[in-house]
Amino acid sequence: MSAFSIHSEINSTQSKLISLFLFISDFKNFNSILPEDRIEDFKYSEFECSFNIKGITSMKIKIIEKHAHDYILFASEGLANFKFNLKVFFIGEANQNGECKIELYGDLNPFIKSMAEKSLIQLVNTMSLKLSQLKLESI
Repeated sequence: MSAFSIHSEINSTQSKLISLFLFISDFKNFNSILPEDRIEDFKYSEFECSFNIKGITSMKIKIIEKHAHDYILFASEGLANFKFNLKVFFIGEANQNGECKIELYGDLNPFIKSMAEKSLIQLVNTMSLKLSQLKLESI
């Protein structure tokens, strides 16, 4: 296995960070930052979400750590060949617009890593951009 770490671009948000933090902490909303053209069969509960990445695999994700208005750490579950953590960062003051970025890290077979790296970079950049573009009501 080979460790990897992928960082999205940093994007300016169109909503207050506290609103984005609370929004993405609720799994029913997680789908809103995923690329629609690559995701199917999205399901959620209070504690996790699952979905299929078209042509690749199904995934289950849980929150394993939250630090109020700073970051949320998600982890994959039940994937034999692809274990990862996804960390969503909120940069700035909670009651103001700020910036967000996403990091994806874990371990992959080196051969699969070389084939998947470009798609994973595109995934985290899409997620960070979609999160930044959400226009949520202030809390």
